[in-house]
Amino acid sequence: MFDASTAQAVAAVVTAAATGAATEAGREAWTSLLRLARRAVRRSPGTSEADLLPVDPRDPAQVRTLAGLVLEEAARDDDFAAALESWTRVVGARLGLAPQVSGVHNEVTGNAQVTTVIQAGTVQGGISFGQGPPA
Repeated sequence: MFDASTAQAVAAVVTAAATGAATEAGREAWTSLLRLARRAVRRSPGTSEADLLPVDPRDPAQVRTLAGLVLEEAARDDDFAAALESWTRVVGARLGLAPQVSGVHNEVTGNAQVTTVIQAGTVQGGISFGQGPPA
């Protein structure tokens, strides 16, 4: 399922690819994103590659348009969503964003009587909730 947290991860990696386009890893990420975007454009009614390309990674408006296009296609097409999620994981890891693209999901439901809930990424060390254990 393509959800809001996945969309945020995609947006973060798209932005990192655009920002890093001057580096080799960034260029590779940007090029692979454009290949994926071309696939989305071919499937999107009323849109042509001329509407999309070329996209200047230094132009924030063009980057937002590109991200919007791939996110819209992912919402419409599960196969494309899977390809976009895969791209996000692979490219995010190459660009050092792997912790931000995890798919953590927690739920507290039913008759649970919970006073504190914490959701976190990687934790280095302990977590304290105030006072220590009773003596």
